[in-house]
Amino acid sequence: MRKILIAIATAALVAAPMTAAEAASSYRVSASSSDNKLDLTSHDGSNRSTVIKGKVRGGKVKGQKVYLYASNTSARNQSYRYIGSDRLSSSGRFAKKWKPKDGGLYRVKVVKRAGKGKRTGQDVTKVYVYRFTNLARFFAGGAGVTRPDKAASAGGGYWSTAYEIPAGSSATFATQGYACFRINFKIGVSDRTGGSGSYRVSQGGRTIKAGSLSRGDRFVEPTKTETKRMRANDPVVVTATGTTMVLGNPKAACTYPAKSAAVR
Repeated sequence: MRKILIAIATAALVAAPMTAAEAASSYRVSASSSDNKLDLTSHDGSNRSTVIKGKVRGGKVKGQKVYLYASNTSARNQSYRYIGSDRLSSSGRFAKKWKPKDGGLYRVKVVKRAGKGKRTGQDVTKVYVYRFTNLARFFAGGAGVTRPDKAASAGGGYWSTAYEIPAGSSATFATQGYACFRINFKIGVSDRTGGSGSYRVSQGGRTIKAGSLSRGDRFVEPTKTETKRMRANDPVVVTATGTTMVLGNPKAACTYPAKSAAVR
């Protein structure tokens, strides 16, 4: 008897018609960006915005809207925030200009809401937003390394952020995790200690810049080619040999959020 009841119940479930919601298909959304690597600190103001674009398929959608939301995965608060909307063309295309205000790796979500028998559809695209960030945010230590800032000078230069690195020591900056790809700094022999020595700025076994300097020599900085030697996956290590070196105004282009708490 029990087997008969189970069979009847199963047959009833199979025969039950699907609801309208179950039968409806979803809008199909495809999204991308005109530029997925932005630089908020570009000198000429270019490369600070992108166009989120794409297409919605699944029916006649002309004049309807898609809604855009962005989540900064480099920040502690990764909730999606509304960044705008755009009306769809007769072919279902959309294009919305977006100008982010903070660094980070963003996930931009494009949503076509349900309607006309279709369920909600969405797609996500990634945008890397870089800005020059003070490497003081990433300082991980170094034996005897101090930060006298404007009190330290090298070759006549003073900087609001400065590290004194004694001979035989290194300063380490844990920049990995923020897709850093370009670095800048000044370095020279400390006017306080004098002498002659050498320096090396490196990541792993790769040298970004190295050389020898004496007291009175003008501080040096990386060339355009050298600034691009930075890689995302290794910490930056600055080593002094022979005498104390001053590292001034170290910074890098990273996906580090300056206006909100960062993930560490």
